[in-house]
Amino acid sequence: MNPSAPRGSYNGRPPGYGGPPHPEGWEATGFQNAANDRYRVQDRGDQIRQVFDLILRGRWVILGALLFVAIPVAIYSYLLPNQYRAYSLLRVEAKEGSSLEDLFTTGASVGIGRASDRFLSNEMLVLRQSLLLGERTAQRLIDLAVVPETGEPLSILYAENGAPYSERFVALRLQSQYLTVAPEGSQVDAIRISAKSTVPGEASLLANVYAEEYMRRSRETSRASVSASREFLEDQVAKRFGELEVLDDSVRQFMSREGAIALDEESQFFVRQVSELEALRDETAVELQLRRATLDATSQELDAIRPNLAQRLASGVDQNLTAALEQKAELEIRLQTIYLRNPSLRDGSATGAGVDATALADLESQLTEVRRRILQLSDEYVQQTLAVGGMNDAENALAQVAQLQRAVVTGRIEISGLEARRQVLDQRIREYEQQLQRIPRQAIELAQLQRARQSAEQTYLMLVTKLQELRVAEESELGYAEVIRPALVPAVPFSPNRVRNIVLGVLMGLGLGIVLAILKTRLDNRIHRPDDLRDLGHTVIGVIPNMEADVKRDFGGAETITQDGQAFDTRLMTLLNPIGTISEAYRGLRTNVQFARPDTVIQTMLITSASPSEGKSVTAANLAVVMAQAGRRVVLVDADLRRPTVHKKFGLPKEPGLSDLLFDQTQFDPAKLATGVENLYVITAGARAPNPAELLGSKKMRETIDLLRGEFDLVLFDVPPVLAATDAVLLSTQCDAVMLVATAGQTKTYEVDFALSGLRNVGAQVIGTMLNRFDASKAYGYGYRYRYGYSNYYGYNYAPSTDEQKTTHA
Repeated sequence: MNPSAPRGSYNGRPPGYGGPPHPEGWEATGFQNAANDRYRVQDRGDQIRQVFDLILRGRWVILGALLFVAIPVAIYSYLLPNQYRAYSLLRVEAKEGSSLEDLFTTGASVGIGRASDRFLSNEMLVLRQSLLLGERTAQRLIDLAVVPETGEPLSILYAENGAPYSERFVALRLQSQYLTVAPEGSQVDAIRISAKSTVPGEASLLANVYAEEYMRRSRETSRASVSASREFLEDQVAKRFGELEVLDDSVRQFMSREGAIALDEESQFFVRQVSELEALRDETAVELQLRRATLDATSQELDAIRPNLAQRLASGVDQNLTAALEQKAELEIRLQTIYLRNPSLRDGSATGAGVDATALADLESQLTEVRRRILQLSDEYVQQTLAVGGMNDAENALAQVAQLQRAVVTGRIEISGLEARRQVLDQRIREYEQQLQRIPRQAIELAQLQRARQSAEQTYLMLVTKLQELRVAEESELGYAEVIRPALVPAVPFSPNRVRNIVLGVLMGLGLGIVLAILKTRLDNRIHRPDDLRDLGHTVIGVIPNMEADVKRDFGGAETITQDGQAFDTRLMTLLNPIGTISEAYRGLRTNVQFARPDTVIQTMLITSASPSEGKSVTAANLAVVMAQAGRRVVLVDADLRRPTVHKKFGLPKEPGLSDLLFDQTQFDPAKLATGVENLYVITAGARAPNPAELLGSKKMRETIDLLRGEFDLVLFDVPPVLAATDAVLLSTQCDAVMLVATAGQTKTYEVDFALSGLRNVGAQVIGTMLNRFDASKAYGYGYRYRYGYSNYYGYNYAPSTDEQKTTHA
């Protein structure tokens, strides 16, 4: 019990906290809470010290792992070539086509535009995967062969041996290894094209050329539909021009043959009306052909994605929408008739409130209302059609399908309006043709020729106008992509980041080293510290430091040294250096042995080990010396008849010895056993015995032990290891005490357990285990005494008082 411990505590620890259960009447007081808090802090400190111990004990493993990882990482980082990165920024504009509102406000649209929406993700897919785009870029790079500014060869074009790659391979290599495409931000329609290379100029060149080829592709894509329409109109203009020349010749020939005949005013009006209407019908027919061609192309693209959608839309336009489109066409024809009758009303320059002006205002009001209704019905129809489609695709495919569906629905509405307009025009032309049948035959033939000529002329002029518009539109189409920042030549490399790599290598090495140190500690079943023996439940009777450094310092590492003509083993430190640290440790062992059995005087003691080479003979010799120095008459018996070494420690002859004494006890003379050390006598092993175990377990051996008890105060036996022979177990039953020697960093835990178990099974009086060759710096990493309150390894050997413990810990 600790006399300074608080009342009600167990060895200074509160009840319930490392001590017995709470006694009756124990109350939670402020003192108890303070004590619990103090010991919690101590436990946390112990845990931190254990971690620190673990790191220091495994410092060489950690250092080795650190060097093993960090050095290769550093070498690899410095051997890697510098990588440079350059990037260009593209703004991708979603170009919108004609809207429904424009269509039904101004009539049929003129251009055949792209789809109204173009999604950024689709364009990124093109930039990443388009083989045509990659091959175009590769061809330009092959033509350049070098960086224009510096003349350096383009590394992307050649293998390591200098062999050139094919155009297809360069394209694939460019898109997979050299380029990355990513959106610039979530709030802008911009794409970043980044290129990397070991040559700074090549990185910027790759990014710029790829961006230029993408812009070229965007222009070609934007012009594709306009170019097709232009080619169609060029064919139509040529065809109509030929027809117009034929009609001009027909009119001239008729008037020359029949004489100059002029039509009356009414006939001229009907001819002009029919011509205007036929021109409008031809224009409508041309627009209808263009719309159908565009619709067929869009429908085919949509069918490839959604095969059933075309059948759903082919069932016809809603009846209300169809009726509204027919009404709009009728009103537009009536409006056109008024303009023909009174051209001054077309530009609003007419004055007065005649019948035509009143009818014109009424028609325009009706037409505005019809157009508004058509817009409403069209929006409803488009939304219903998109809802029927069933949007279950991925996000990009969904946007593309919705875009194509809207284009198909819009195209069908346009075609329906044009067909309704053509039907109304056909009906009006038939009505005016019936009026022309009433004029004379000669006038009718001339009127028909003039009507055909005027109609062909108006159609020709209309086609020429449209052709000019498409040519202007085609030339002005610059695409939907624009480079807003070209790639610049990078000044510094972005990779490798050598500082980061080395730091990561150091961290990885430290982590690996700590893990290995933990594994080494957890998997290591050797005895390293006195704690290891205590954790196994064994009593630690003494700890002897490693004396190799002392031997090297005091004796230059020699195995023996001669004093007064006698050769002594240099590890006999208690004799050769009695005031040293090692000697003090053995004196501490002597004290512990003397009080190991308070109720019994230890007169015979056996010293053994679990396995060979653990220092039991050195321990026995040094313990015998300090016992003799304490004034006790001691005899050291070398009972290791298999591998005797005690005679070498003291420079004595091996024979005669124990084996000889067992066969002839009459030769026993204590004076002959003297070693020159006061009170110390040694019985060497003697002649080699054929049966050591039987000899040590014999009756003669017991008689010899009784003989030695009568002559000496203490008899020490050095016997073979327990796991190597049964000699120690046999002889242990004849001794008052048994001590097992274990070596730090060498003896296995299971060896100690097995050896002690074997000794205790025969009733041996095991007083404890001594840890030999202990190195506190390796075992704990810092001063052993600061943790356990012992100073064995610093020249003193005693358990300090409570006050001294407090001072030491402080």
